[in-house]
Amino acid sequence: MGRISKRRHIPQTTAPKSPGQAERFYRAGIYARLSVKKGESSESIEVQVEIAKRFVEEWNESHSDKIQVVDCYQDLGKTGTSFERDEFQRLMQDVRLGDINCIIVKDLSRFGRNYLEAGNYIEKIFPFLGVRFIAVADGYDTAEKIGETNQMATEIKNLVNDMYAKDFSAKARLSLAQRREEGSYVGGPPPYGYAAVWEGKIRKLVPDDKAAEIVRHIYGKFIETESYKAVADDLNRARVNPPSIYRKSGEMHCPPDMPYKGWDKAYMEVLLKNEVYTGRLVQGKTSISPKKERVWTKEADWKVKEQAHVPLIEEAVFEQAKRIRQKIREKSKNRISEYEIGENVFEDVLYCGVCGRKMTRHSHVREYADGSKRRVEEYFCGNGAATKTNLCPSPNHITKNCLEEILFSLLEAEFSVYLKRKRAYEKKGKEILAERKNELEKELKSVQDKKSVIDRQGSDAYMAYRMGNLTEEALVCERASREQALSELLEREREIQGKILQLGRKEKTFLDAVHALLKLRDKRIFTKELVTALVERISIYPGKRIEVVFAFEDVFRKAGAAE
Repeated sequence: MGRISKRRHIPQTTAPKSPGQAERFYRAGIYARLSVKKGESSESIEVQVEIAKRFVEEWNESHSDKIQVVDCYQDLGKTGTSFERDEFQRLMQDVRLGDINCIIVKDLSRFGRNYLEAGNYIEKIFPFLGVRFIAVADGYDTAEKIGETNQMATEIKNLVNDMYAKDFSAKARLSLAQRREEGSYVGGPPPYGYAAVWEGKIRKLVPDDKAAEIVRHIYGKFIETESYKAVADDLNRARVNPPSIYRKSGEMHCPPDMPYKGWDKAYMEVLLKNEVYTGRLVQGKTSISPKKERVWTKEADWKVKEQAHVPLIEEAVFEQAKRIRQKIREKSKNRISEYEIGENVFEDVLYCGVCGRKMTRHSHVREYADGSKRRVEEYFCGNGAATKTNLCPSPNHITKNCLEEILFSLLEAEFSVYLKRKRAYEKKGKEILAERKNELEKELKSVQDKKSVIDRQGSDAYMAYRMGNLTEEALVCERASREQALSELLEREREIQGKILQLGRKEKTFLDAVHALLKLRDKRIFTKELVTALVERISIYPGKRIEVVFAFEDVFRKAGAAE
């Protein structure tokens, strides 16, 4: 997504010249960064900005070249090991647009702690864009003549910053492991029923009396009913706020005049198997991989602390709930193995027409009066008349058999004419798709031609600069403008190429839809492949009313009109 620059255009005026002396006027952007959030560091981001501003004042008093601060760019809570920072990217956008030709930072570590990337910006990118770079505390200024010794010192400092970032990361991991060993709670928000407080250097879990009572009620109700749904419905009828809402509002119950979003049985299962409620603290189940992905760790590496805090549930109660959970799992497993669940053919296309939520499939084995059993499948909206939310006021559900019968009737009505003239429709449909592809290819050629023109303009501008017919500043401005135009054309080129590729796949999908219609006419059996080829979306409404958007409906109709 493109960023909106907060730049303001500054007229390129210059200070009065001394006789025989050329002067330059710099439009500066001050960049400041903190890797922690505001208020957590002794050196605030405002101090960095103030140091840079003071440098500008002192510079302007003693030098003929003048610097004017155009804007300040401040990244809070951003690591220096990556340059993917919002304000830094905004700064670079303004540099490319020619609004900034000087960057000032307090020191090199504020600019970045990645040795290779920082060096690439300072030594290659900034000189290429005609940008002056100043690190105040390090006495580094690319406008001054820099000898090999100073250059080496800068590279060493960047390397030290890079090593510091990696060393800090290793120490942070070691500190985290140590705190877990000591029984300190190192997670984010504490589990529902607890609050987290500091006791010296240990962060401990202590009971939250109001929520703790709800946790005890959940365990008691589960043992009584042996049902996750029954427990969730009980809390929802009482309009007890779920953990996320309670954490934000501090209110245990939702007022009658407010929208209510409550509990579901999935969260019940998570809560009922959490050993933290017995006073046992288990941490380190997951870790962050080098690719910044969260992965599960081996059980042997988990950090377990017995009697780490006050338990909310007795061990015997927890074990009783555990046996019931196991019984529910076994019961579900036996049902599945005896009466296998079929393919969820409508999984990708079926939605609630009222709230837009994807319909959920419910499959169960029904026993009839004659002793026979059969698996029954139905789809329902999880929000429809649920106790946990009031987004859908009425129940909204439909059986698979009923849905298939309605869908067959609609398909026959929609494509009855097509089925009689299959070859003509297929031919015309291909022609329509080919016409679309031809239009896109023409637009793609136009974009590529514009790119070639801009490339030639770049070469002409450089030759004009070498011949002395174009100043360096004008060359940099022309280059920035050209790069912006090229960037927009490249984006459009990729977009068109993506559409052409999509259209190629679409032609295949169209033929699949043609064959799917013929298969349905012959066999009247839905598969996931057939549904995906024929249908884009099915919306279900209360009272078994459905609305269908067919794939390639416009193509079929255009083909029909052409006949």
